Amino acid sequence: MFAGSPSFVSRLLPVLSATIACWALMLSVPQVMRFEQGLQRIMASLWYPQYRHVHGAGTQEQALTLTKVKEPVAMAAPFAIEMGKDPEKIFDTDPLSPSDVAVLLDALKKSGVASAMIGAPMAWSSPDPFALDALELVISGFSSCVTSAAVGRGAEAEPMPPAFVRASIPLTRVIGSSTDIPVVNRVALAGTFLGRENTWAGFSIIESEMPSVDRPWLIARWGDRIIFSSALLAVLVREEIHPEELLIEPGQFIQSPRTGHAWNIDPHGRGMVTVSSAGPADLQAPQMIRPEPADLARLQKHQPPVHLLREMGESMPLSLQLRQLRSLYEAPRLTDRVTWYRLPLKTEWLIVVLVAAQSVVVAGFRTRTRWYSLTVVLLFWILSLLWGNTWVPLSPTLLGMALAFRSQREPTITPDPSSAAPAVTVVEQAAEPLPTQKTSHKPAKKTTRSKKKN
Repeated sequence: MFAGSPSFVSRLLPVLSATIACWALMLSVPQVMRFEQGLQRIMASLWYPQYRHVHGAGTQEQALTLTKVKEPVAMAAPFAIEMGKDPEKIFDTDPLSPSDVAVLLDALKKSGVASAMIGAPMAWSSPDPFALDALELVISGFSSCVTSAAVGRGAEAEPMPPAFVRASIPLTRVIGSSTDIPVVNRVALAGTFLGRENTWAGFSIIESEMPSVDRPWLIARWGDRIIFSSALLAVLVREEIHPEELLIEPGQFIQSPRTGHAWNIDPHGRGMVTVSSAGPADLQAPQMIRPEPADLARLQKHQPPVHLLREMGESMPLSLQLRQLRSLYEAPRLTDRVTWYRLPLKTEWLIVVLVAAQSVVVAGFRTRTRWYSLTVVLLFWILSLLWGNTWVPLSPTLLGMALAFRSQREPTITPDPSSAAPAVTVVEQAAEPLPTQKTSHKPAKKTTRSKKKN
């Protein structure tokens, strides 16, 4: 029997307590989670050295994603026409009336523009119905046109306009949770003209949400569908991507698997502005009524769509709109992506407990057996990571193994009086006389014979 050897339960309790405590701190304390994120980055650099774009916090809500990025080719900046400045009073009103917008769009079409994005909401309180018909007729002459509207959330939901429906996707296309995406249910400005047949409509601003300079909203929920910002729809038109192709993963990407385009979004559906500054608009709207040859050449050389923008108060200045558009234009393309998901909390907790118990059991084996067992555990961990795309936390696992091996000591063997063998009594015996050796008499006989001869 090994006296002084602690029981299995007494060895398991401190290791199990420390392991579960580390796991709980990893979920709640950012400093501990940063250590786990560092381990994830190390493993990512070892297994996927070419996947240099790392995104996500590595949690259950935001899985760690590794992407292989193809640098985008040099793209022309968005061509913008400002609809606000009109010092010569060429148009009738400011902002432009339906007839003014129809005249401007007709001038663009005659100049060779095939596609347009109207970033300013076209909302009029009492528009001329004939002017609206003329505007619709001009818009129908474009191969594609994106219109905009300010959206919000009201007490009573409104049906989604057809132009929004054409440019939206079902909520089922969202991967993961969509609870943090802003919810809207109406067009904020009554009478907003969105187009009737071939237009896509997106939102310019979400009035029920706080605007952000560096994180513009790219998606929103309307009923059981996802709608997009008009700026993102314009980029989709440029790259010939239909909204139905998109996959949305809040906290990760809006991605087109066919083309590789991807735009980073946070869990709330906001993108990120990566361009620090943007220049002024390329042209003013009055210049398109009587375009100069140089302006006409620039316009025809540019890849559609043409962006018609206007200052929308302090929340959306023109410079910010241009920065957002350029950031969307310059998004890199992804050639491949690997995501390391986390298991549900209950499953992860069970695995952590089992590994801690296994560490205590293995710690009592011989050194060679320990290494064999640890190799098997490490092999299963690597297979779950590479084949199952599942990240099992390393911080509590390493801590549990270190404590189990450090606390294990060699047992000392002490005699037990109850099980000791009987003592052997050594009895001294008298030494028996050695027999007389014959060899001792032979030399004497030889000596006697030698004397007789003499």
